[in-house]
Formats: sequence, structure tokens, C-alpha cells
Amino acid sequence: MMRRFSFLNGFISFLIALPIGVWWLYPSVVRCMLIAYSGEFRAVPGGYVSHQTPARQQKALLRHDQQACDRIRQFWGEKQGRAILIYCHTADQYADYCGNGSSESAGCSLATPWGDSFLVLGQEGNNPDVIAHERCHDELQTRVGWWRTNRQIPQWFNEGLALMVDYRFTNPHADAHQRARDFRDGWEYRAYGRQMALSLEDIATMRGFFGGDYHHVMLAYYTGAVEVSKWLVRAGPGGPADLAKRVGEGEKFEEVYGPSLRE
Repeated sequence: MMRRFSFLNGFISFLIALPIGVWWLYPSVVRCMLIAYSGEFRAVPGGYVSHQTPARQQKALLRHDQQACDRIRQFWGEKQGRAILIYCHTADQYADYCGNGSSESAGCSLATPWGDSFLVLGQEGNNPDVIAHERCHDELQTRVGWWRTNRQIPQWFNEGLALMVDYRFTNPHADAHQRARDFRDGWEYRAYGRQMALSLEDIATMRGFFGGDYHHVMLAYYTGAVEVSKWLVRAGPGGPADLAKRVGEGEKFEEVYGPSLRE
């Protein structure tokens, strides 16, 4: 009887400690999950916007999100991602909900193992490029799964793929071959020829990709974009969806992707 009582006490203590531990480890994710109960935001189609957001900005946000979703459908063949959009009007709101330690970034993506996903935007993220970039992350993770995305997908591929729908770096109207050349030119400029080149192994993890100054991060983006844009020339328009399907079904990323094409 005493053993049963002790087990029950332990189980109750675990249930009490679990939400406290989740809040302590992932406060931004918990805030996103509970945003419907926040007095700082109001519901809009597809997500939430800060009450402080002017009507003109909100209207532009919804228009830009529609444009971004159209890019996702065109690139992936269809849209499966269902990330909830959260638009923050102040830097403090963005820092609270994104949780990356910065109040200056334009946008970030958050997800949980059980399938919830969120796209958090700051004021600089109210444009179709940033939104499409983040929605591409969500699309890949939705198709591959949270666990396999975090365990198998290298960060250079995740970020490089998102730049294919983010038109801040190249001409979106160019064909795949020209975009690959444009990314290569941008990479060579930032790598000073090849003197400061990063290897794909250097930027395979979140820490390796983002763990440096502005120049390092920009070079990491271009390094990933060069590799992925060349892969797309080989894989064709259906390449991303096919890779996500096969990795999601259990095949190894390296086997599906094939050898690096940087050289």
C-alpha cells in the first residue's frame, strides 16, 4: 500500500513539474501555444497580430502572406505546412515570442515534436520574402517530420532551400541555371574568392550556421544557396518534394540528396 501511495505521489509530482519544466526550457514555444489567451494579440486569418499593429500594416501583412503562400505552392507543388503566423509590432514582443535572444531579426520559425508550428515576424518581416523563407522551413519540417528534420536535415540545406523562395538575393525571373550562377557570384564576393570559404560541414548545425558575426552568417547563407541551387538544377522542380517524401519515409538524407555539387 505504501509503495502504491509513493508511486502515486511521484506521478502527481511529475505531472506538476512537467509544464513548469517545459515553460522553463521553451518559454517562447509555450507563449506561442497560448497566444489565443494573450491580451496583446488579436486573431486574423491564419494567425495573430499585435493589437498595436496599424490597419494598413495588417492589410499589407495578409497580402504579403498570400504572396508567400503562392510561392510555396509553386515551389513545392502544393502547400502542406500549417504554421500559425504571429506578427509582433514591438521589438520586445518579437524577443519574447521568437526567443532567439535578438529583437532585431525579421522572422523565425518554431515547432514542437507533436506538430504545432509557428512563424514569428517582427516589423522587418512584413514582406513576402521573409514570410516565404520561414514558410519554406515549415513546409520542409511538415513533410519530413520534426524528429527527422532535426536529426537528419543539415542547416545549410534547410536555409539554402528557403532562399530559393526568398527573392532578396537573386533575380526570381531567372532560370535555375542563372540563379545558381548568381548565387555563386555572391558567394565568391563574400568569400573573397575562396580565402574565407566555409565547408558544408562547418554549417551543418544551427550553432555552426548562426554562431558567428554578420559576415559569417551571410557567407553561410550564400554557401548553402550555392549548393542547393546547383542541386536543383540536377534534381529538377520536383526535387524538394521528392527528397522530403523519401526522407520522411525513413531514407537517409545523404543517400537521397547525393554527393555535394559545390566544386
